[in-house]
Amino acid sequence: MFMRAAGGAPNQEIRSALQSLWPHFGVAALFSSVINLLYLSSPLYLMQVYNRVLVSENVPTLVLLTLILAAALLTMSALDAMRSQVLIRCGIRLDGYLAGRVFEALVTRSAKQGFSKSAQQLRQFDDFRTFVTGPGIYFAFDLPWIPIYLLLLFFIHPILGIVATIGAMTLFGLAILNEVMTRTALKAAEEAGQQSYTFTENILRHADVVAAMGMQPAVERHWQTNRRAMVAQQASASDRNAYMTSSIRFARLLLQSLMLGTGAWLAIDHAIMPATIFAASIVMGRALVPVEQAVATWKQLSSAREGYRQVSSLLQEVPASVRRTIVPKNANTLAAEELTYAVSGKTRPILRDVAFEIPTGQAVGIVGPSGSGKSTLARLIVGAIPPSAGKLQFGGIAYEHWDPLIFGREVGYLPQDVGLFAGTVRENIARFGEASVEEIIEAAELAGIHGMILDLPEQYDTPLGAGGIGLSGGQRQRLGLARALLGRPALLVLDEPNANLDTTGENALRDVLLSLKAKGTTIIVITHRTTILDVVDALMLVRGGRIECFGPPDEVDSHLRRTRESAPPPAAREPAPSAA
Repeated sequence: MFMRAAGGAPNQEIRSALQSLWPHFGVAALFSSVINLLYLSSPLYLMQVYNRVLVSENVPTLVLLTLILAAALLTMSALDAMRSQVLIRCGIRLDGYLAGRVFEALVTRSAKQGFSKSAQQLRQFDDFRTFVTGPGIYFAFDLPWIPIYLLLLFFIHPILGIVATIGAMTLFGLAILNEVMTRTALKAAEEAGQQSYTFTENILRHADVVAAMGMQPAVERHWQTNRRAMVAQQASASDRNAYMTSSIRFARLLLQSLMLGTGAWLAIDHAIMPATIFAASIVMGRALVPVEQAVATWKQLSSAREGYRQVSSLLQEVPASVRRTIVPKNANTLAAEELTYAVSGKTRPILRDVAFEIPTGQAVGIVGPSGSGKSTLARLIVGAIPPSAGKLQFGGIAYEHWDPLIFGREVGYLPQDVGLFAGTVRENIARFGEASVEEIIEAAELAGIHGMILDLPEQYDTPLGAGGIGLSGGQRQRLGLARALLGRPALLVLDEPNANLDTTGENALRDVLLSLKAKGTTIIVITHRTTILDVVDALMLVRGGRIECFGPPDEVDSHLRRTRESAPPPAAREPAPSAA
C-alpha cells in the first residue's frame, strides 16, 4: 500500500526491513483471525438465549452459555493484548533496522549541503513506523473478514446480506472520497506547520540577537504571518475531514437502523427469528469495523504514507555507506588533482580545478577574500562533502577508497561554527565515542583548556546545552579544538581557529600546532588573523574558487603586494585580500 502510494519504485531498504517482519505480521494476522472468530460468540450467545433459554426457561443452560461466552471474550481480550505486544516489538525491530540508516542519511545530506533541513524526515519515519506497527494497521488485518461477515448475513437471509453489502460499499466510497478531498489539504497543512515550527526554532536559537537589536516586534509579525497560514491550512483540512466524517457517521447510523428495520420486517414475515434481528446487527457492526478504523485513522494513514515517501526519497538520495578495506596509508601527504565543487542553482562552481600537494608534517595557511571558497575547500579536505570532479588523496590513498570511520579517526576538524552538542564536556571532547580518560585529558591539555574545565561545576562531566550553551565563545572554540586534537590526528584542519581567542588562547594554539608539526601531523589553517600564520610553512591564496598563488609566505606576500600595486584605484575595485 505504502510502496504503491509513494509514486515510484519501492525503496529496497524499507522493503527488506518490512519483509523481515513478515513472520511477526503473520502471527498478528493469525491472532486477528481468531479474534474475529471469537467475536461471533456474542451474537451466537444472544440467539441461544432468546431462542433456547427463554423458551425452555433452563437456568443451567443459561449459566453454561454465559461461562462459554466469558471464556471466549477473555480469550479474545488476551489475544488482542498479545497482538498489540507483537506489533510493538515489530516497531522496535523496524526502528532498529532503519532509524540508524535514516539518521546517517540526514547527517550525510546536511554535511553535503552545508546546512540542516531539520530532523523532519526522522519524525516522518516515526509516523510511518508507528502506523504500520500500531493500532492504525488493525484495519488491514480485519479487512479480509468483511466478505466473511457479509456472507454470514447472506446465510442468515439474502435480504440482510444485500442491505449490509450496499451499506459497506457506500461507506467504502465515502472513505475514498474523504481521502481524495483531504489529501492535498492535509499535506499543505503539514508543510505550513513545519515551516512555522522551523522558523520558531530558529528564532529561539538566536533569541539573544533578536533581543539585542530590537527585532522582536518585526520577528513576531513574521511569525504571526507564518502561524496564521498554518492555522488556516489546518482549519481547511479539518473542515473537509469534519464534513466527510459526519457523512460517514450518518451513513453508518442509517445503515444500522435499516438493518434493524429490515430484520423487523423479516421477523414479522416469519422469515427469521426475532433474536436474529439483533444478532445480524452485531455481525454487520463487526463487518464495518475496518471501515470505521480506516476513517478514524485517516490522518495517521496520510502521515504514514507521506513519511514513507519522504524517507524512501532520502534513502535513495543518500545510499548507504559501504565498508571499505582498510589500506595502510603512506605517511600524511595530502594531495588534490583538478578538484571542483559545484552546487545546483549556481552558474559558477564554488571551486574550480584546484590542485596542490602538502607533504607530511607541513602546515599551510589558506587565505583569501570572503566567499572565495576557503571553507568549502576545508569541508572537502576533511571528507564532509564529496567533490563534483577531481580527486583527493591522503596518505597516498584516494578518499573514495578510505573507510569513512577509519578516515574520521585520522582527522581533526574545527569549523567556524564550532558545532558542540548537548552532552557533557567529556562527551564532546571524546566525539561521543569510547575515548579513554587519558586521551580526553591529553586533548584538553593540548588545547590549553584543562584548567578551565577543572573550574567548571562538574569538571569533565559538566553538562552543556546545544551549541555549547554555558560556555563563552572563546571557551567553545577551545573545547572544539580539544575535540579536533583527540588522539593527535594525522590531518588537522582548522577554520578560523583563533576568531574568539585571547592572547593566551592564541599562544596555546601556536604551541600545539608546532608540537603536532614536529610529530608529522599535516595541518591546514584558514584564518584572517596574521597572529597565527607565523607557524605555517606555506600560504595558499584562494580567490574566485581558484588557487591564485601557493608557496612560501614571503612569495605569497610579494604576490599580494604586486597585485595591490597593479590594481585600479580603490573606488573602482574590491579590497584585495591580505595574507591575513
